[in-house]
Amino acid sequence: MVFYFLNDQFLDGWQALVMKDFFLNFTKILEMNPKIYWSIIVGIAGCLILYIAEIVHIQNILEQLNGQASALIRSVIDPIAQRYQWSRIIFILLAIIWAHFQYRKTKKMLNLG
Repeated sequence: MVFYFLNDQFLDGWQALVMKDFFLNFTKILEMNPKIYWSIIVGIAGCLILYIAEIVHIQNILEQLNGQASALIRSVIDPIAQRYQWSRIIFILLAIIWAHFQYRKTKKMLNLG
């Protein structure tokens, strides 16, 4: 029996073949549908844009609240930062769902399972 070493575990020949088939099918699917790449790129870029928008928004608010008490500043900024955080989470989840949908569609098109 052939053994392969992966992540501090020994895999027998059958498990290694299953993993090999998975990676070969995965690369074939990625080559056939570039929308999978684009969904991840759009998700990351969208999160970055939302992060930059949050920074600019909070800086503008801090300029308006110049000299106010720190408790007041925190009470104004925390809800805004939380909204941006949830927006980024939702955006990346939508990107993952889009990538998964494209992956399943391409897998079905190629009759891989």
